[in-house]
Amino acid sequence: MNIRTKSDVSYLFSNMSSSRSGSNLGNLNFLSDYASIKNGSYGKLLKAYYNKVGNDSTASKSTSTSLASDSTKTLAAIDSAADKLKESADALINKGTDSLFKEKEVTVKNEDGTITTSKQYDMDGIYKAVSGFVTNYNSLIDSVAKSDSSAVLKAASNMTNITSLYSKTLEKAGITVGSNNKLSVDKAKFEKADISTLKSIFNASPSFAYSISSQASYIDYAASREALKANTYNGAGFYSNNYSMGNLFNRLF
Repeated sequence: MNIRTKSDVSYLFSNMSSSRSGSNLGNLNFLSDYASIKNGSYGKLLKAYYNKVGNDSTASKSTSTSLASDSTKTLAAIDSAADKLKESADALINKGTDSLFKEKEVTVKNEDGTITTSKQYDMDGIYKAVSGFVTNYNSLIDSVAKSDSSAVLKAASNMTNITSLYSKTLEKAGITVGSNNKLSVDKAKFEKADISTLKSIFNASPSFAYSISSQASYIDYAASREALKANTYNGAGFYSNNYSMGNLFNRLF
């Protein structure tokens, strides 16, 4: 028997066969790995690699593999703007006991000192709600303008087309549609508008506010679908999903 030095025990594994085949090729790989670990070359290789990655100022933790037409930031902005517009539209649509378009008892102290209580519409509250709706509508227009997604742009186009159809009715409430598709509201004209006109625009079903709420949902959905195409993979070689689709790729590794 050929006894090797005590510091080298690799001969003990010389007759082990590969678990995947009957050949000794697996043994050669195993012994090679063992030898590199034993003599320290494997550890040096790892240290050199991670020092290089750590000191490389240009290295990034993830690399984009996005198939989305827009960046995550753009899609997140669209999603947020659409949600805010829907919320403001739904507040106007509300027909519950706390509806903006229900008369409320208002107590007024007259000049002669007498106090009068009567049911009135809270026009200041209604105007603030409509003004907020207009602001959120315009914010969504700005967010969508940065998109390159055909689905998002199509949904936004449907919204502006609906607004165009309502333009004449909106003018009765002091609201105009600009050439840039944005809305503007004249407070003085709004406050002079008949309450029945305001109700038909914002509190009826169907109504302008009702239609815009639905379209905001469609835009939100389109942005979410586009976001599903955005994925990145990390330094370990695994896909870290910005959105749920990334998990599908992890199964391949």
